[in-house]
Amino acid sequence: MKVVSALIGSLLTFWWMLAPAQAAEATKAKAGAKTGIKAKAGATAAAKTRIKAPPKARPKTPGAATAAALPHRAEPVDERSLAAEVAAARQILAADSRDGEARERLARAAVTLIDMLLGAEAVGDTEKVERLVQMLRKDLHDMGWRVQMMSQKGDLKASQATGFLLAHGIFLQKDANKACGEFVAAAEKLPSAGWHAAQCLMEALPEKAWENMERAAQRGHAAALEWMGRRCLGEFGAKGKDFACARNHLSASASQGRPRAQTLLAYLLASGQGGEVDQSRAIRLYKLAAGHGDADAQNNLGEIYETGRGTDRNLDEALRWYESAAARGLGSAQFNAGRLWAVGVGERKDPARARALLVQAEGNGVPQARQVLDWLDRQGPPASTAASDKAPAAAGNTTKKD
Repeated sequence: MKVVSALIGSLLTFWWMLAPAQAAEATKAKAGAKTGIKAKAGATAAAKTRIKAPPKARPKTPGAATAAALPHRAEPVDERSLAAEVAAARQILAADSRDGEARERLARAAVTLIDMLLGAEAVGDTEKVERLVQMLRKDLHDMGWRVQMMSQKGDLKASQATGFLLAHGIFLQKDANKACGEFVAAAEKLPSAGWHAAQCLMEALPEKAWENMERAAQRGHAAALEWMGRRCLGEFGAKGKDFACARNHLSASASQGRPRAQTLLAYLLASGQGGEVDQSRAIRLYKLAAGHGDADAQNNLGEIYETGRGTDRNLDEALRWYESAAARGLGSAQFNAGRLWAVGVGERKDPARARALLVQAEGNGVPQARQVLDWLDRQGPPASTAASDKAPAAAGNTTKKD
């Protein structure tokens, strides 16, 4: 009995010594199991992450890699940066013709270029417009359908650009109705689109057209500002005239360099309509507009030099400006130049040149030209006097886009 008791005691002692070790092992096993679960979860998450990760970019040449686009690239702000952007994208495509990102960059460049082009059109910078059109045709000739796709996805600048391409038949088949639809879609947000939408709607929906025109003018569109000023002068079917209103709109347009607005504002300043007379500013504006080829400004500047009103009298300078305007087909300038050649400027006199110009003037609706032509036939003194400084003849022309 003692032996059994001793044996039982020994077993209890052995179990008591072993229990802590077993408990520790169990705890360790549970911790290991939890760690294993976490590890498995981590592996699953990593696998999901690998599935969602974008594919690695295709290798490019070192030069192309340097020119690669960064996220959220800023739009080019001038012709030089735009040309650099186009060149960089073309370099990438030369290394890998399948690079979609480079093609997207070119499409965006086309949209930006057309926006710049329409801005140049608004201020009357015809040289810049022509230069940008050439760049568009030369460097972005394969982007028409991509720009159109961007428009279909709701990009308003792309809609404006698509309208331009459709209107002129550049890269896309010419379609005036579709072009107008694109311009109207972007008119509420983009002033150039609003200007073109107004032109589209002028005959069918004139009230809607002038709403778009006014909105574009409020956003500083130079051509829209000029047209609003001309409407204040009584053009485009307006029922009255408001010369102060005209000055405000024309001044805002002229300050952006639009030649037609400069000419009209100069007339108001010289005549004192809508405010005080400011002959010196009128002359400066006439010179700016004349330098950009506005025929009315050239003719009126010639008259100022002929009469010496606000400046020194200079018949040679007067004849030079008359001739410039006459070459552009302005009847009043043809009459003025012909008249001076008939009576002579200093020792210069040219009856044949005078007759040719006066015949053109008569054909352009200047009745005084017949008087000087009759005088040339009789070789007596001309009865006509210098054509007075007058407002450029634009009233009644409500469809022509300047």
